[in-house]
Amino acid sequence: SMSQLVLMLVLAVIFIYLIMVAQFQSLLSPFIIMFCIPLAFTGGFIALFITGNELGIISMLGFIMLAGLIVNNGIVLIDYINQARREGMSKHEAIIDAGRTRLRPILMTAMTTILAMFTSAIGIGDGSDMIKPMAIAIIGGLVYGTILTLIVIPCIYDAFNREKSMVEEEVVLSAYFLWLLHIAQKMINKFKQIAENAFATLYTIEKSML
Repeated sequence: SMSQLVLMLVLAVIFIYLIMVAQFQSLLSPFIIMFCIPLAFTGGFIALFITGNELGIISMLGFIMLAGLIVNNGIVLIDYINQARREGMSKHEAIIDAGRTRLRPILMTAMTTILAMFTSAIGIGDGSDMIKPMAIAIIGGLVYGTILTLIVIPCIYDAFNREKSMVEEEVVLSAYFLWLLHIAQKMINKFKQIAENAFATLYTIEKSML
C-alpha cells in the first residue's frame, strides 16, 4: 500500500506539472512553481516529527493533497509577476509588486485550509484520530511552505529569468501538446487504478478497526 501511495504521489506531481505547462504555455514557470512542493513536504515532515506521528498510509494521503494545495501559492505569485512584466514593468519591480499585492490572497487561501484541518489535527470529532496524521501533515506543510514560498519562489524566479521585456518563454508546438495529452491520459488511467486500490485498502483497514 505504501509503495502504491508513493507512486500515486509521483504521478500526481508529474500531472500537476503537465497541467501548469498547458496553462502557462511554458516549461520554465511551472518548473519554478514546483519548488513549492519540497518546501511544503519539509514542513509536513517537521510537523509529524514534532507531534510524534509516524509516516504512514494516512499521512501519505496528506502529502498527496499537500502537493496539489501548495502549488496554488506559486501559481498566484508567478502569474501576477508575468502579467506585470507583460504590461511593461521591470523584473525586479514586478517581483516586489507581486509580493506586496498577492500576500493577502495567498495567506487567506492557506488559512482557510489550515483552519478547516485544525479540528481534525487536535482530535475533535468521531474518527478524527484516524485522519489526524493527514491533517497534521497538511497544516505543517501549508504553514512552512506558504512562508517560504513568499521568500524562495521570487528568488528562484529572479535567478532563472533574464532582465528583459516579458515574452512567451517558449513556443510549444501543437504536436508536443498532443503528445503531452497522450501521456497525461495514460497517467490518469494509472492514477485511477492506484487510487481505487489504495482506497479499497483504507476501507478494509477502517472496517477492521470498527
